[in-house]
Amino acid sequence: MEDYKNDKYLNKKLSELSALLSPKSNAIELYEALTKGINNRGYRLKHLSMAIEIFTNYQKFSVEGYLNTFQDSIVSFVHLEEINNKNINTLFYTIVKKVYQNAVALKYFIPNEASDSFDIFQLCPQSSLDITEALKTCLEKSSCNEEVTKATQLFISSKNVEKNYLRIFANCFEDISRIDPNWSPSAIKQGIEQFIDNYDNGNSAETTKYHEISRVLELFSHLKGLGLIDKHTVFPKNIKKPSSSSLTRSTNPTISSINIDKLKPAGAMTSAQNLIEEFYDDLNAKLTYLLDKATSIILSYFLKHERNDSVELENDLIVSMHIIIVNEMGINPTPLYNLKVTIDADSKTKKEFIKVEDDGYVRINIIKWRQRRLQKRSATPSTTPTFSELKAENINAAFCIQFAILLTENRREDLKTNLLWIRKNQRVIRNDNSFDGEFRIFCDKYLPPDFVKLKPTLMRVRMSRAIEIYIGSDGDVVKTATYLGNKVKTTLSTYIPAFLQEVVYRRKISVFQHLYLVLATANESEKLALLGLNQEQYDSYLKEVYKNEDFGGILFETLKPTSSESAVDTETFFICSPKNFAFALKLLKTSSSKDSELYKICLHAVNKASTGSIMQKKMIQEAEEILEQDL
Repeated sequence: MEDYKNDKYLNKKLSELSALLSPKSNAIELYEALTKGINNRGYRLKHLSMAIEIFTNYQKFSVEGYLNTFQDSIVSFVHLEEINNKNINTLFYTIVKKVYQNAVALKYFIPNEASDSFDIFQLCPQSSLDITEALKTCLEKSSCNEEVTKATQLFISSKNVEKNYLRIFANCFEDISRIDPNWSPSAIKQGIEQFIDNYDNGNSAETTKYHEISRVLELFSHLKGLGLIDKHTVFPKNIKKPSSSSLTRSTNPTISSINIDKLKPAGAMTSAQNLIEEFYDDLNAKLTYLLDKATSIILSYFLKHERNDSVELENDLIVSMHIIIVNEMGINPTPLYNLKVTIDADSKTKKEFIKVEDDGYVRINIIKWRQRRLQKRSATPSTTPTFSELKAENINAAFCIQFAILLTENRREDLKTNLLWIRKNQRVIRNDNSFDGEFRIFCDKYLPPDFVKLKPTLMRVRMSRAIEIYIGSDGDVVKTATYLGNKVKTTLSTYIPAFLQEVVYRRKISVFQHLYLVLATANESEKLALLGLNQEQYDSYLKEVYKNEDFGGILFETLKPTSSESAVDTETFFICSPKNFAFALKLLKTSSSKDSELYKICLHAVNKASTGSIMQKKMIQEAEEILEQDL
């Protein structure tokens, strides 16, 4: 990198750094190390300017050249910035870490006993990139040779979450290398056995241990197949696969102050029910607060837009929209971050995309990489009204997506991209479209301190709404799975805590037992005495039992006496076929009478099919093709 040679301003800044780091070669060496892989001139200047600030601050301290003195100056520099700036972005900490690490690597300072205890990551939190790089270094150091390292890195590159594989492989490599750095067959076997024995199971479910050991055995079978380890190496067996796969987490999975995974009833079912109700009320309160805050922010930005003020997708607005969308549609944050506005019609590969109909109906295709499948979601129809017409209840997922499309139209053309979430002042397409850091800043800025301490994330918002649906629907796991876009089995094993499932299951058994008892004594002359109830209590209880959706519902309504004058309820059936769905879609697009019964039936049928079985979704796709052919 020699961009500074023809850049007067860069040369001027390098001269400033040289005065602090004489000779000049040191300044150039540090600049090139800091900006390696960075093409944006603005970012390079940001790195250089902060390096100058850090070393200027160091001049205030003793300059005998010992590392601990430089460490003290770094601590002073960071603390001063934190006092003066309450909203420090992650880039500040990233550059501070890079300046410190490169200064140490380039041996600008003399290490001493006082410098041994310093940890830069306690001062500047580790990013996911820092963790990944540290794990890669550990893997390289503990590997037996370069070929094994390269083969392992290639193996990991095919996985979705790189650092999860790096962590377990690095740990296992260390266990083997402690026994024999050359990795003899017996050392590999003993090392893997030691990895299994030493596995920290305190904060993980037994299922997690089983799957992570499976990954290790899969890697070593791969290395054996490539001939990189002795073909006579025998691997130990995995632990027995747990029969129960309900996940237990070490951290709170929701935004409630009560950790649902840690709840344990005192004994009686009444205490368990009270715990669930307390958790449910707190969860609802937190979700409501978060949604109200997000809604008010979106309203304020829309008001600016209606006043013809220049509005772009600022981070606060993007995070607010994400909260609304995830809460309503249950989309996983990762595919949400990567949403695309258009799709190449000729492409047959899986794509994330958004399709907005004329009536405000929004369809989203997202890829669930873990399941290796394309998933279709539909949002409640909405249009972008004038501000005078807009109310808080109008702000839903469809509105947010359409507003975002409107605000990013010009920027997408400039950047030649179809990504939806283009930040304000964004000049290049980022490799990482995540907004996790922006979500944390949003929480620090808008949420009360007690709420912030819970460390809410978009993933936890999704989890919270799923559990709220499960409790609010009295354990309707199909409804919960539909929201999450998962199978029922996955929903129960991953999202609904075993304790909560047990409480709901026991209560349903209790209701059934009471129903059975009432029916068994129905013809007994002394039934009131047998049940210990008076007539009024008996009648009231009977009504409550039959109103229960699991055991009564329609049956109770049928048994209730009705007057001959009352209108007869009719039930309408929609016959699923591509032609019928084509008719329904055409009606939804062209009908001016949205209050008609036919319109409501068609809307309900399309909504159900869009989130239904693969066969129903295929019919919707064929219906769209029929309409396109007609046009």
